[in-house]
Amino acid sequence: MSPFASSAFAQDVPTGTPRSPLFGALPFSQPMPRLDLQKPRHLKAVARGAETDVHFPDGMKQPPGHRLSYHTDFTESGGTAFRNPYHNVGPMEGRPPGEYFAHQRWEEYLPEVGYVMTLGRCGTGVKFHPAMPDQGIDQVWSLSPNMRGRCTLPPPLIKLRYGEPALFRLYNRLHPNPTKNGGFGSNSQSTHNHNAHNASGSDGAANTHFYPGQFYDYHWTTTLARADLINQAATDRRASGPAKRGTGLERVPGDFRELQGTLWFHDHRFFYTAENVYKGHVGMLNYYSGPDRGHEGLSDGINLRLPSGTELDWGNIDFDVNLIISDGATDQDGQYFFDIFDTRGFCGDMMLVNFAYKPYFEVLPRKYRFRVLSAGMSRFVELGLLNPQGNPMPFQVIATDGNLLVNPVTVTRLDPMGPGERFDIVVDFSVFQRGSRITMINTLEHANGMKPKGSVSIADALRGVPDDPAVGGVMEFRIVDAVESVDNPGKIHRRGDPDRSRVPGQLTQPIPIVQPIRTRVIEWKGEADVGVGQTGECFPDCGEKEVFPWTVRINGVSQHFLNANRSSLLVPRPGEVEHWTLVNTSGSWSHPVHLHLEEGVTIDRAGGPMTAIERANPRKDVWRLGPDGGTTVNVQVRFGEFGGAYVSHCHNTVHEDFGMLFRFDVLTDPANPENSQVHVNVIPTPKPSPEGVTYVTPEILPEGNPFDPTFNPFPGRPV
Repeated sequence: MSPFASSAFAQDVPTGTPRSPLFGALPFSQPMPRLDLQKPRHLKAVARGAETDVHFPDGMKQPPGHRLSYHTDFTESGGTAFRNPYHNVGPMEGRPPGEYFAHQRWEEYLPEVGYVMTLGRCGTGVKFHPAMPDQGIDQVWSLSPNMRGRCTLPPPLIKLRYGEPALFRLYNRLHPNPTKNGGFGSNSQSTHNHNAHNASGSDGAANTHFYPGQFYDYHWTTTLARADLINQAATDRRASGPAKRGTGLERVPGDFRELQGTLWFHDHRFFYTAENVYKGHVGMLNYYSGPDRGHEGLSDGINLRLPSGTELDWGNIDFDVNLIISDGATDQDGQYFFDIFDTRGFCGDMMLVNFAYKPYFEVLPRKYRFRVLSAGMSRFVELGLLNPQGNPMPFQVIATDGNLLVNPVTVTRLDPMGPGERFDIVVDFSVFQRGSRITMINTLEHANGMKPKGSVSIADALRGVPDDPAVGGVMEFRIVDAVESVDNPGKIHRRGDPDRSRVPGQLTQPIPIVQPIRTRVIEWKGEADVGVGQTGECFPDCGEKEVFPWTVRINGVSQHFLNANRSSLLVPRPGEVEHWTLVNTSGSWSHPVHLHLEEGVTIDRAGGPMTAIERANPRKDVWRLGPDGGTTVNVQVRFGEFGGAYVSHCHNTVHEDFGMLFRFDVLTDPANPENSQVHVNVIPTPKPSPEGVTYVTPEILPEGNPFDPTFNPFPGRPV
């Protein structure tokens, strides 16, 4: 059967397949699971010759953390030691060998805490609702601290603080046979910290996927942007993290205006990102800083006192709640399903929150902060809140894509959220009586994964849209008199307890738009531009994919689909300001464009006004390009701190997996002794296999290379 044939049973349903059976599951009939909070393990620095290792607690029986990959030890042993325990072939660590993928600035940002997790196959009882069937062993793959490798739901949450670098060790416990995947997903994976400032070897998108039986050590530095350029002596109290003990501050170099808060991590295996993320390789990261301390009762002139709680010195989450919003689909047996043949975009018909089908969440009548992540593959959502009478209720937006707004914005409905975007909102439930129910609703309809079909009225959303079951209620908030503390289990918070939180009128300061060193025009091109059936060499392996309808063109020269060994854009020196014009040339599509390593300041949205939220936003890492919001966005970016290979791509991950991604390389500063000198030049490309990693020499396109004599630093009109 042709994979492009529409189902006779599912005309106009976004999945293109028969409706997912619910097995009697009703909306708002199960409690929402909080994300699985992970416990940090304190690491001990131990000298090993000229190197410093970090040791996990003895009882964990973990190899120490190295600056160099254990692949280097494996190679130096002639392959006789440090072997993959699954099949005794290849190295035990998937990180590539040698200096190219050694942890940059290891001694400067030596990890103080460690997290060890496994990516595994389903255990018993993994389901989206109690009324629904258990998922088969290979239908969901997710992360768990269980070293036996059985996945669990909900996804994990990790709390990090500025000034405390971390080592994240992930074991791949999937089946060595790649066909044992329940119909979709790759057993070779890579984890991207979206969107922290980390070296390329720990970014998860430098063609560094690893295989069953191996682990990969990611160095999450908690580096504050501009650490090499601004506030280098760490004298500004606003550029800080919570102290290790007590309620003080630990100052860090960098620009306080670029502090981040709500991040997430997910798979980034080239050509398989959509399948692997959808399958469950996803979690959230809360970064805590001096201004965003996670302690609403602490008043020190720096802390904003946003809703959180007071039980812990920092990082309280009693009233600060992570929400992963995604859409899923199942086959007629209730097993998780993904259409691997769809090149345009996959939309599910079941709305999930923290991987639970349409749950409810009990809240006290007070202010709450919700960190909302749009984690679908292709679906855009437009979220709002309805009071018990079914009318829109106001709430405040305080951050987008993990970056605080300069000033909070009051809305009754969020801007459309593309995959990968985040909004932090504050909702005040204090006016409601016990038993009141508030509904989070999605009013954005899809006919397929190409783009949103359009917004519907609240009345239509409440009635339900026959052609898109994901429109309507997503979750429900229920006002109660008492809830148990998450931060201090056993303690009961009650109605009438003082609410010490606040939302100041100014949250941070704006970053000015300045004259750029150079501009780039980056066009995101689709079927209408390139025609269906573009083929070519895949690097890395792309399985049975043959059609690549999505390409990217830099500075109006040549268009290409994903090849990890092709550098399309070169950033020659850290600290230089560039202006990028992001253009969606395919007007029938929407593309949420994501930039790795750095965030950008939105300058303007050509062809359409910016929303009130966009106007108040200092930085973003995902920009929505589409017919409904203007096809061109101008942004200001400034790279620094780390060098190596990174990517930018459409975060409709189906588009990404079918070609809409380009590699860029950031060179480091040879005058800065803290930089890893091997990254003064473009690094070679890893070529992973279960037997080990080799390197190949990358191609550098002239249109993105400022050192090339044909390079035009100001293509088109200057921004």
